[in-house]
Amino acid sequence: MLLLGQYNPVPMAKSDKPSPPVIKADSWAKITVVLLDRHVAYLDLIAVDIRLEHGFAISRAELIRSLIEAASHSGLVLSDAADMKQMIEMLRGVWSGGKPRRKR
Repeated sequence: MLLLGQYNPVPMAKSDKPSPPVIKADSWAKITVVLLDRHVAYLDLIAVDIRLEHGFAISRAELIRSLIEAASHSGLVLSDAADMKQMIEMLRGVWSGGKPRRKR
C-alpha cells in the first residue's frame, strides 16, 4: 500500500541521443488596441467567411497580424505618409493589383 508523502520517484536514465536543436520563435508582446466598431465587425466578417470557405477558425489577432505582415512585405515606406488616409491610399495602391473580390 502506498501512502501519500512516501512516493519516491526513480530518476529517469539519460538518453545517449543528442537533444534536438532549439528553434527560437519570434518574440512577442501582448498589447491592447482600441478599434472602431466597424473595424471589429469587418474582422469578424472576414473570420466568418474564412470559417465557411475553408473550414477553420481564425482569430481577430491572427487577422490583424496577417495584415501587418502583408504591409511590412509590401515594400512601402509607410512612414512617408503624413496621416492614416495617405497610408490607406498607399496600401490600396499596392494591394489592388489583383482582381478585387466584390463586397456582398
